[in-house]
Amino acid sequence: MRISETIGQEADFLGVAILVGAALFLLYDMLRIFRRIVPHGNLWIGVEDFIYWLVCTGVVFVMLYRENDGMVRGFAFGGVLLGMFFYYLLLSRYVVRINVLVWKTVLRFFGRIFGVFLRPAAKVSKIAARFFRKELKKIWKAVKMGLCKL
Repeated sequence: MRISETIGQEADFLGVAILVGAALFLLYDMLRIFRRIVPHGNLWIGVEDFIYWLVCTGVVFVMLYRENDGMVRGFAFGGVLLGMFFYYLLLSRYVVRINVLVWKTVLRFFGRIFGVFLRPAAKVSKIAARFFRKELKKIWKAVKMGLCKL
């Protein structure tokens, strides 16, 4: 039994919507991984989320425009939500845990390597900062005394 061409196109469109939903959630997982590796405040989290939702809007718009001639269809959004839901259930926790573990290990490794080279430079810079701070205080005292004599 053959299915009509229209039903086949609709099934393809649903499949694309499901894949787009999974891809959007994968993108959000990348954002979550970044947040766990580089912690930052609520302002930046809000900015990141705003940019993420702008990207999501653009991606869904392009999907609707290309696959369905711009017609908004309920099952398109249902497919996107279904793709997000399946990705969340099947892959999300593993993707986030494994990537955070790998990235933290890599960054810790490079931090140790660069730390060996940067520790002496940090000590020298602290000594230089102390010296210049003392010298600037002396100069500032001399300037204040000179201004008071005027």
